[in-house]
Amino acid sequence: MNRQALGSRYELVDELGEGAMGTVWRTWDRVGERWVAAKVLRRELAHDPQIVGRFIQERAILLALHHPNIVEVHDLVVEGDALAIVMDLVEGTDLRKHLRDVGTLRARDAVRLTAAVLDALDAAHQQSCLHRDVKPDNVLLRGVDGDYDEGDLLLTDFGIARLAQESTVQATGLLGTPGYMPPELFVQGSFSAASDVYAAGILLYELLGGRTPFSGSGTAHTVGFRHASVQPPRLPVAPALWNVLATMLAKDPTTRMTAAATAQALRQLPDEVLDAPRLEVQPAPEEWDIVQGTMLRAPAVQIDASPAHLDVGATNLHADRPAAAFAAPTGPPPSAPPSTAPSTAPSTPPRRRAARPGWVPWAAGAVALATAAAVTLGVVTAGADDGGGDAPEVPVGVAAEASLDGDPLPTGLSIDREAGYDPASSTVELTVTYSAGGSPLTGPFLEVLPAADGGECPGSISWSGAQARANNVADTGVLADCGWAVDVGQVPARGEVAVTARLPLELGVDSEEELQGWLEGAAEAGETALARQTSDDAYPVQRLRGVEVDVAPRVDLRTAGGAPVQYTLYPLWGGEPDLARPLLAAPVTGSATGVLTAVAGGLDGVELEGCSALRFSGDGLTVVASFTGPCFLRAQVGELRVSPRARFSVESRGS
Repeated sequence: MNRQALGSRYELVDELGEGAMGTVWRTWDRVGERWVAAKVLRRELAHDPQIVGRFIQERAILLALHHPNIVEVHDLVVEGDALAIVMDLVEGTDLRKHLRDVGTLRARDAVRLTAAVLDALDAAHQQSCLHRDVKPDNVLLRGVDGDYDEGDLLLTDFGIARLAQESTVQATGLLGTPGYMPPELFVQGSFSAASDVYAAGILLYELLGGRTPFSGSGTAHTVGFRHASVQPPRLPVAPALWNVLATMLAKDPTTRMTAAATAQALRQLPDEVLDAPRLEVQPAPEEWDIVQGTMLRAPAVQIDASPAHLDVGATNLHADRPAAAFAAPTGPPPSAPPSTAPSTAPSTPPRRRAARPGWVPWAAGAVALATAAAVTLGVVTAGADDGGGDAPEVPVGVAAEASLDGDPLPTGLSIDREAGYDPASSTVELTVTYSAGGSPLTGPFLEVLPAADGGECPGSISWSGAQARANNVADTGVLADCGWAVDVGQVPARGEVAVTARLPLELGVDSEEELQGWLEGAAEAGETALARQTSDDAYPVQRLRGVEVDVAPRVDLRTAGGAPVQYTLYPLWGGEPDLARPLLAAPVTGSATGVLTAVAGGLDGVELEGCSALRFSGDGLTVVASFTGPCFLRAQVGELRVSPRARFSVESRGS
């Protein structure tokens, strides 16, 4: 067998595969006496001092990455013309080849494998290490039976990882695989841990649908441009799964969850979502839905990137122009993918606060970006129209921002809102952040999005991060013009969930003052609508003001074993307790009511305490009086403290 030496320790034996950046070999480790894999980078890269320097600098971080779902790196070889990464040898296949064999995966399998990728990313992010090239090709599957679980998955090719020295890494251009490129890299030249989560979202989309969301006709740069400018086509999966996926694919990286939180959200999906049959391979759309709501065909572009422009790692686009060439003027960003299709104006839409990244006024920014990319990367458009015609109308007003922080409600819910106005497109992007106190809270929540001039409700509103539907007064009893029921699922205790709405809105010359007024008016309109409703149990987290505990004035002590205390917890929507809809009544049987689940996370969120004569069961919900005398019972439901305490007497039977 003809073996090639790699340094003084390794022997290259069999070539396993070749990519754009180098060749992978089955390698014998003479010192460790074991088989390993060596990724030998292209010879000309060893002549680039910057690449060699970065290669050496990354040695410590790569050797420190230890996780069950990461291919472990054992050594980095720098010798003569050789640059190589020595790592575990994984016998099996990769996710790309597996996907070619099966087409698509069942939701359960796709979610399980993606969660494992996110676990690996979280471990790397904890070490301030970014992957930058998450894709099925870099996900290895151990074994040959085709039935893989999380422990069989290993993420590899951290050879192009960069240290996250601050919150982001400024790239020198576009670096990554086009189908998985995050919008912020394409627009701003920045990359962060949230960008890895975005790529994992693209991976999940491909596992479910058999294709990446933005693939189609055109070149690599066309595909990359779509990441920043169009919505991902909606997959026919359950809304709960799509909501998580849409959050991973949000255009604004600040609205994506961390890798760990995303993995947790995927693992918490119910069985009825995960047990859905696998999809057929989804066709590419003929038209693309631009984030502003219009429909355009993406223009074809050509990109010329010579091998010398490629950075370390497989299949990367790398421009040699500084990142500033790709940055766009500040202004509101395009919205994240909506969790539901854009809606026509309802009788009651919800309000949201706009999380505002520093992106471009989008209509102008998209053109500027395409132009910058064409100049920087030598782009040649094919069959493009010269754009002749009338000059565009100059928009009224200027880009504006507004914010409004809400006070905590009795249930522990806080609602903060931010909005950004883009005069070029006359749109507002609104982000609402729901924060919980010490107990988990569950929606839906009411949001009101009125017109700026008090006229008809805005039309064509698109949402991301939640399921949103028009408030129906027949169902909720809440009359709220332009109101929406926004279902974010559960807001975890001491956690937060952000959702985003993008809507058309016409503001005048004093756009900043008008935007602030609109934001405050929207919040006030929602609060007023909720305050008017004093019955029914819709939107309990926003409406519940307290809880009243009721106990009979006398408890008879019949036996030495004690007497059960019958109590009832009634909700207080306004002044009087709602006797028709108790939250909880002893003896406690069955599951928690919907309201109790919404405001306290269920039965576990109820705490009872009382006088020394009382004994409580293990779950704290069964109360027994053990001796006579005056007594009291007090309850806490989630963050809602019940006051005053219910007073009663424990007396011997017949006394």
